[in-house]
Amino acid sequence: MAFWDKVFGRGNARRERREPEHGPMEARVTELLEEGTRLASRERYEAAAERFNAALVIAPNHSLALLNLASVAQERGRHEQQGANQLDVIERHDREAVELFERALSGTPSLSVELRMQVLIRLGRMHRLLGEHEKSCDALLRVVRDAEAGAQAREAASGELATTHARLLGYPERNLSEAEARRYSTLWKEATSPLQGLLAGDAVRPLSQAEVRRFEAARLLLQQALDLIPENWAAAWTLGMVERRLGNDVRASECFTRAFELNPYNPDVCREASISAGLVGRMEDAVRFSEAALVVGPDDAGLVANLALNLLLAGRAAEALPRAREAVARAPKDPVSRAVLALTEQVASGAMSVEEARRKALSGR
Repeated sequence: MAFWDKVFGRGNARRERREPEHGPMEARVTELLEEGTRLASRERYEAAAERFNAALVIAPNHSLALLNLASVAQERGRHEQQGANQLDVIERHDREAVELFERALSGTPSLSVELRMQVLIRLGRMHRLLGEHEKSCDALLRVVRDAEAGAQAREAASGELATTHARLLGYPERNLSEAEARRYSTLWKEATSPLQGLLAGDAVRPLSQAEVRRFEAARLLLQQALDLIPENWAAAWTLGMVERRLGNDVRASECFTRAFELNPYNPDVCREASISAGLVGRMEDAVRFSEAALVVGPDDAGLVANLALNLLLAGRAAEALPRAREAVARAPKDPVSRAVLALTEQVASGAMSVEEARRKALSGR
């Protein structure tokens, strides 16, 4: 396991401006961190922990000392479990590490954005392994919602969220056999490769006979992939896209609902599930899916507009109006948000019925 940079100013911690650049206390802390890191790299964990704890005596809640001490706790757990009760030893040290990681997040100097995201993702994994699924989700959602988080960190956190949710649903944590992994990869490739450019294309344009055959073949392959790995939300979501393109709205909604049940933390899953539910008249489900999307992307104007529209079509115009106004306030030039607001205002004022609004909205979906 890599130990975090022990020196100030290398991107892992933000230096406080009012802190002396090279005071004697800081110099001693830096020295202790360097010694601790060297000792840890040689697997001398007891001695390393002594150095990191000494740094904390001088600088209580020093973020990098806490991070390295947490890593030491994890490494000690892995080494001490040999010849002992493995689960008991690892759990004890992991709980110690979790507490230290959480302290580091609010420690000083402030962690860089990149390092903060790494710590939160690690916390998400550790809470899941400890059976603390709600805490796991909370840590990972902090990454997904953080406006400063990079795309790679958000993607990693989303994947971890899906795994945590699968544990909540009772799916065991398992590694596919080589044969299963190869079979799934083949099914996925054979299903999706012929559809490149078609799933994200013009959904209104009629398919040619050749394209229909591609989609029908993909449907069979994706169903086999889902049968092989029932907890695979991506296969369920893509199958929903295929069914919708073939005009099977009811079946598409079932697939998107399945994808949502497996991974309610992916905005694309929530969005497509809400749209599909709306197309088959399941408006309360559409609202539920839209609300779930905003849990992950609270600042996304498009998701706010989608929720406003679904509330409107569910006959809840009074709730839809503030949401529609919020969407336009977030994205004043977005034509979809403006159209949703105009439609909502017409219904709220009595100039248009909900049924008329439904026909108008669904004709453009």
